[in-house]
Amino acid sequence: MIQALSGGMFGELTYLYIDDVTKHGFVIDPGVEGEKLVNYIKEQGFVIEKILLTHGHIDHISSAKEVRDALGASIVIHKEGKIYLEDPKWNLSMNYFEVPLTMEADEYVEHGDEIVLEANADFKVQVIYVPGHTADGVAYYSEKEGLAFVGDIIFEGSVGRSDLLGGNAVKLLDGIRKQIFSLPDETVLFPGHGNQTTVKKERETSPVFNFYDGM
Repeated sequence: MIQALSGGMFGELTYLYIDDVTKHGFVIDPGVEGEKLVNYIKEQGFVIEKILLTHGHIDHISSAKEVRDALGASIVIHKEGKIYLEDPKWNLSMNYFEVPLTMEADEYVEHGDEIVLEANADFKVQVIYVPGHTADGVAYYSEKEGLAFVGDIIFEGSVGRSDLLGGNAVKLLDGIRKQIFSLPDETVLFPGHGNQTTVKKERETSPVFNFYDGM
């Protein structure tokens, strides 16, 4: 079960990735209003075990502490995300919030790590590290379900910007080519903004990569 919730000033997509059998699952990038998100989760009877962050920008993390405090779920981010969570300049909250946001993660992960649901060991995602939009960017990939939550790494017809702290356009494009485009063609990509897409569609039609191929 995948549910996408959108809200807040940034229009970011927060995903609930829930095991149909146990109703346990993960929240990916809680950037929507925290109270509404928590209330919705409780109304649906979901048990959130972990909060998975694709990267440490404010639009993807703004409700993480509130969800953790309300539901007891642990916050997970790539090890390079520590500076984003702890420094308002890096997470951009100082640009938008009167009180800048800082937090600590409960778990720091690396490329290739598996995050397994305690209630169902068959329900899991793999960490795929693709820096470039940020230094800590990851996708969470389910081989079994043929899907990946890609944050701001790649969008339908586009890729994430690379002009903010920790960004690097070459790393981003190379990482997408090597890590995302090596996934099976039919893999569905769920981005942090906009429409879902597939590996095949982006590899074959993205204007960004048509330009990149000619460089």
